[in-house]
Amino acid sequence: MSEIILEHIQKQYDGKPVLNDLSLTIRSCERVSVIGGSGSGKTTMLKLINGLIVPDRGRVYIDQEDIQTKDMNKLRQSIGYVIQSIGLFPHMNIYDNISYVLRLRGYESDIIRQRVHELVKIVHLDAAMLKRFPDELSGGQKQRVGIARALASDPGVVLMDEAFGAVDEITRHSLQEELLRIHSEAPFTMLFVTHDIREALYLGERVIVMRDGGIDQFDTPQQIKAAPATPFVRQLLSYL
Repeated sequence: MSEIILEHIQKQYDGKPVLNDLSLTIRSCERVSVIGGSGSGKTTMLKLINGLIVPDRGRVYIDQEDIQTKDMNKLRQSIGYVIQSIGLFPHMNIYDNISYVLRLRGYESDIIRQRVHELVKIVHLDAAMLKRFPDELSGGQKQRVGIARALASDPGVVLMDEAFGAVDEITRHSLQEELLRIHSEAPFTMLFVTHDIREALYLGERVIVMRDGGIDQFDTPQQIKAAPATPFVRQLLSYL
């Protein structure tokens, strides 16, 4: 399933509010884009869902379970996480990068090998690249490896934080198409943080527009374009 619920979340850093009484529900297997300015709380929200930080107040639930009651290592192994800097291990080849979580979870080597080869096909990479190291790949290829690693253990939730922000426009569009194709073939609950309003409206079945630690609008792309809820949302749409 992988429904996500945030319930009255508050988070401060050095006394400054970053998330302010944030509540929302993301449906199972839904694609949700998150957009907002720097400091609006986008990345903090993802880190809370992944258990990397703890809210000062409020609760995060995945499939109706409070994540604070779960083993954090197991929680993170069950969630795919893709970031702009990709975060591949430079001392590991691509095979070992993709299989990292599977090895942590104790899968047998034959199963790992089969899954890795399935994944390189899914993200349209050449299997010959598995012996290479991250610094031998282009930015777009590394992003595909990052997506493959995030999907390795068939997670119910995939979090993507500015995942395509460091690649050129043509590669970015190709990666967007790949992501939509992968999600259609094997759906998962996805939160995709971006600074690009076009990308947010294109990838999300619903879009969260964040500002100053809260939500200005959480709606379908069609409704956001037809009826922007605040001046900030209207300003974002002016960049289309």
